[in-house]
Amino acid sequence: MVMIDGMPIVSALSTVYGLSGIPNSLVERVEVVKGPASTLYGSEAVAGLINIITKSPTTAPVLSADVMATSWQEYNVDMGWRFKAGSKAQSLLGLNYYNYQDPADHNGDGFTDVTQQHRISIFNKWSFNRKNDRVASLAARYFYEDRWGGQTQWEKRWRGTDSVYGESIYTSRVEVLGQYQLPTRPHLMLQGSFNYHNQNSVYGTTWFLAKQSIAFAQLTWDKEIGKHTLLAGLPFRYTFYDDNTVVTADKETNKPQRTFLPGIFVQDEIKLATAHNLLLGMRYDYNSLHGNIVTPRLAYKWTPNYRNVLRLNAGTGYRVVSIFTEDHAALSGAREVVIRSELKPERSWNVNLNYTKKIPLGSAFLGLDATAFYTHFSNRIMPDYTRPDSILYDNLNGYAVSEGFSLNADLAFAFPLKIMAGATVMDVYQKENGVRTRPMLTERFTGTWTVSYAFKKAGLTVDYTGNIYGPMLLPVQPNDPRPDKSPVWSIQNVQLTKKLGKEWEIYGGVKNLLNFLPRKTALPMRTTHSINGRGTMPTGPLIHII
Repeated sequence: MVMIDGMPIVSALSTVYGLSGIPNSLVERVEVVKGPASTLYGSEAVAGLINIITKSPTTAPVLSADVMATSWQEYNVDMGWRFKAGSKAQSLLGLNYYNYQDPADHNGDGFTDVTQQHRISIFNKWSFNRKNDRVASLAARYFYEDRWGGQTQWEKRWRGTDSVYGESIYTSRVEVLGQYQLPTRPHLMLQGSFNYHNQNSVYGTTWFLAKQSIAFAQLTWDKEIGKHTLLAGLPFRYTFYDDNTVVTADKETNKPQRTFLPGIFVQDEIKLATAHNLLLGMRYDYNSLHGNIVTPRLAYKWTPNYRNVLRLNAGTGYRVVSIFTEDHAALSGAREVVIRSELKPERSWNVNLNYTKKIPLGSAFLGLDATAFYTHFSNRIMPDYTRPDSILYDNLNGYAVSEGFSLNADLAFAFPLKIMAGATVMDVYQKENGVRTRPMLTERFTGTWTVSYAFKKAGLTVDYTGNIYGPMLLPVQPNDPRPDKSPVWSIQNVQLTKKLGKEWEIYGGVKNLLNFLPRKTALPMRTTHSINGRGTMPTGPLIHII
């Protein structure tokens, strides 16, 4: 689950784009919660959440700017400006602009190597001074993006035609969020957000037009009583969703989805002893389409000293999946999309065990973060790619499991060298009718690393970053020339940053040092008769429910 300032902004139709375009100049920090957090943040936060905390208008720099360009003709601008409006209000204005319009085809397969993008995002946040330092803030963001990929000769005049294959997505999005602490003796906080998302997209000749609005409000109360820290809340969320597929159609009549989700939650963090904390939580939501949702949560923390922390989290999750908004493969290419039955929401149980340790090593310092996780899914919605002319969607008649282990290390020396590295090993499988299989598009291991060295006298810093991904099973057809497994691939970068005084710095570097490119393969095509005789292309899919 992804949130901005503690409010659920990113969901369903916006999952692909919600994090794009947030100006880096406005981000104070990014909080990552591992394991279930469903009591406060909702049933969808069963596997963890990412919370983007934006800067406060009272402490942000007066002016900040970050301008970047690459040899691939990528251009990115991040800007932030803080100003006062009288004696009781401060504002922070941010802008992000990104442009990449070079349809490069370095592997020579006739298709763009990287998605073409043109994006602009404007963010404005206000904070207000109140008595007793009570909280009051209001923020808004506008986001627009034009992205496309396909055959390199594609132009906008071919959008939606069968002349040249391309996939084009126009996205417009508005977000408003705020919080207000009520002027009462009990600590009461009112939070609210609203977002509107409009997607105009076409995959070959298939149009996907969708609109979504989400309104969210939550009133929370918290109080410390002895060894107990109590938190209770009344959340409410309304979702409107409409598209041009059968998902929102009733026979021949358009029928947008309107979902009301009121709820109530309570949690108690108990200080059992000096080093032991226990959190117990329970949340109840009522989904107007799917009924009652109960999501308990348990968390335990053991802190014998500052060098060792052990955390255990367990809880349940519940997620309504919209396949057309979360799985673009459902609309790409030339297959028919078939929904075999009325899809039920996914349910899951998750357990997460985390251990952090700080180890002094003479003049160096080592921090370790190890996590073991296990998630059991029922009603998992799975795509079936085994048929050459269709993709079938249905709830899994069985269960699915995602389990694994991750280890992250942070090594800092007395001299200006820092090394951070992490690796995750996963076993993802599904079991149906007693047969265990590995799902498509899931890797067994991933890794990331960062090495930084600072030449303090020269004001120069060198950063070497990289990631590595293990092979995934790929959907292929009989006599398909494409491989059924992706290669091990790695993207590595190096950057040099030079400080010019206290307020300026310049940086440059090389991206993709190993020059990793997608494989060149012959793509299976279906012949179509173009009205202007320009050749063959994948035809667009048909969508229906059986």
